Amino acid sequence: MLTLLLSCLSSPADSTADSVPEEMDFVFSFVVLADPHISSSPDHQARLETAVDWINSQEQDRSIELVVIVGDIGWGAGLETSATLLGGLSPTWFPVLGDNEIAYGDEARFQEVFAPQYEVLASTYPDYRRGQVEVEEDGQTMILQNHVFTHRGLTWVGLDWNARGKTGLLSEFAYLHDVPGGSLPFLAEVLQDLEATQAEDILLFSHHPMHIGSFNEVELASITDLTGPIEGRVAGAYAGHMHLNATVEVEEGGYTAWVTDATWDDENTLRVVSVYSNGERQRYEQELVVLD
Repeated sequence: MLTLLLSCLSSPADSTADSVPEEMDFVFSFVVLADPHISSSPDHQARLETAVDWINSQEQDRSIELVVIVGDIGWGAGLETSATLLGGLSPTWFPVLGDNEIAYGDEARFQEVFAPQYEVLASTYPDYRRGQVEVEEDGQTMILQNHVFTHRGLTWVGLDWNARGKTGLLSEFAYLHDVPGGSLPFLAEVLQDLEATQAEDILLFSHHPMHIGSFNEVELASITDLTGPIEGRVAGAYAGHMHLNATVEVEEGGYTAWVTDATWDDENTLRVVSVYSNGERQRYEQELVVLD
């Protein structure tokens, strides 16, 4: 049984607009799936299977063309299991690294397990590009997961803000990795030389939300110093990690941060984003779907 929990047409608290302008036509939709947490729990696996089955059943009717999994996908024996389950998706899918994979020592294995899917993305999107893989920071070698490609004229950017070398509470926060080859320079390179327009054509995806609470004020300012001058270009920053649904307007950055609840915890939730366009700019309709 399916419950439609929320849509932007009926809830201003979780929308980019009160309505979709008449001059804009529906083009396609994509799904954000957060925090499957596949490790050893059969229940978590069953929930992810339910999500995959629902997406496949709705692919045609909703024109779902991409699924982005925003981190904490799987670790331990569950890492391969998660990749197998996600491999059952009919639409193209894009895995984003989370902090739990790192905390459980599977940073390198994540790269190995999901490398075939990154190859699929590279073969599907001619302009697919990945940032530097091995990056040195504070005497430690990180395996970063920063990716960018274009689909339907939109730029899709996966960003790795996950902590390395941190324990306890510090490991839960986001970090810029502002070092040569790091995540912040990668984002700067993607955004360089862009002009401010109302195209709303750039979509950011990460495990950690891109607002205060994940970053401190100084760190967030380093991001908004990049996105603010091109206001109107970054349509949204999508994330998970917090195990709840939230919407935060990052006014100084010119974007909305959308947080999606975990599939494994309490209600099994997906975010469906419908994309409308008039050929020059886009608008996005947000809908949260709870799967029973």
